Amino acid sequence: MRKLCLVRILGGRSIRPNLIVHAEHGWYKSVRDDKFDFFVKLERLLKSKNIDCFVVDANSLRSKRLRKHNHIHLMLGDFAEHGRNTLHVMPTYVWGFWYLDETGVHWNSSIRTATFIPEALDAEPAKHFFNGVSGHMLRENVSKKVQDTRVAGDLPEAGAVVYLQQIDGYKNRIHYLDTAEMVSTVAQTLDGKRVYVKPHPDTTSSELASIRNLCTKFGNIVVSNASIHDLTAASRVVVTQNSAAGFEALMQKKPVITCAKSDYWHATLVAETVGDLERLLPKAEAELTRLSFEKYLYWYLHQQCLEPQAEGFEARVWEKLKDRAGVIN
Repeated sequence: MRKLCLVRILGGRSIRPNLIVHAEHGWYKSVRDDKFDFFVKLERLLKSKNIDCFVVDANSLRSKRLRKHNHIHLMLGDFAEHGRNTLHVMPTYVWGFWYLDETGVHWNSSIRTATFIPEALDAEPAKHFFNGVSGHMLRENVSKKVQDTRVAGDLPEAGAVVYLQQIDGYKNRIHYLDTAEMVSTVAQTLDGKRVYVKPHPDTTSSELASIRNLCTKFGNIVVSNASIHDLTAASRVVVTQNSAAGFEALMQKKPVITCAKSDYWHATLVAETVGDLERLLPKAEAELTRLSFEKYLYWYLHQQCLEPQAEGFEARVWEKLKDRAGVIN
């Protein structure tokens, strides 16, 4: 996708509307260099509609100026940006599936307020989809973050695994329980049972030291960097704030407790207080046995998100874009 060098402005309006991808710095070069098939196919589609596509650094002055004009704007990153001609784009919790959403991504996406109705979904295509996605990820040890090599044998069974994140310090609080509350509550509630704690891959050495110091206060915690697929398989319950690891645990049909705002809450038990977490841990397995994991992943990934490799990708994208900013009738 071309870097935007110049857009002609006349009387405060662009002579011709374009599609502008406003990419945060970490994404900008990859989009510019056509590293993602989502944008490659998007550009090809819009070229057939006589619409040009450009990418700009979202943190640049050029990006801020362009957002005031009548283009179609795709925000690639964590933005609180809303408008009739604005959509948010981002890979979901599973590589190969993308958000293209009016309100945001992850916990800000419109999926958070959507209604999951399993009775409205056919079981067979859902099962086929679930087996394809989960089979590939588990077999190939695929995750959003690179994982340690799968262990040859089974890990010792645990009452729970806690997947840590780095969201405690977010300016706009999205978590209900912080790391210390989550870890301490799980360890104390499951006293006598093993509890795995996996730090986030981006954890710094000083942050890791603090985590280990916290965990040493409890005799049943094992801090581990094993593959999340092994840790999830060995654990009866998965606890996290809103990590992708929690979403991936659904592929193993594990009960998940989320302790933060999340757009996959429909398939989890939500703990907003320490008391909630204490109450939910002993009954999580029984509570979630009724969940149709196959239908949920099918609904979330296949119906709510976009897969560039799927048949009909271009038509679904065009349906979302065609009326944006009054560009197309």
